[in-house]
Amino acid sequence: MSTYIDPDRDMFRQFLDLDIEGPVQMLNLIQLNENATYQDGRQATGAEAYQTYGEVSHEFFAKVGGIIIWRGLPKFPVIGPSDEHWDIGFIAEYPSKDHFLAMLKDEGYRAIVYHRQAAVRTSRLACFAKVEVSDSFD
Repeated sequence: MSTYIDPDRDMFRQFLDLDIEGPVQMLNLIQLNENATYQDGRQATGAEAYQTYGEVSHEFFAKVGGIIIWRGLPKFPVIGPSDEHWDIGFIAEYPSKDHFLAMLKDEGYRAIVYHRQAAVRTSRLACFAKVEVSDSFD
């Protein structure tokens, strides 16, 4: 499995160029390391490091108006690669793409994101423009 922990520069530039009006929803799929890989050698499991990331990043997430709108425990890939499994799945909503970017640019956030980097083996992050919900798939 390829490792995707931080945004690829080219993909991130394309994301910056997107014209998205209104709220954005970010689908997060996370696979954790068994043991965190901290650069300073500290010891923790991937789950412990991700929990620390969640605790210390919450103030930056809340400051930009972020909310978790869905969280689930991934169980089985009904469609997709059978070797791709996820430990964590959630959707975070931000008032706009710019609010999400403001969190990423915040110096305080940038100073603690190493917990996420130590915790995550691989991940997926997909941006969606928020649309009105109906009772059909169309």
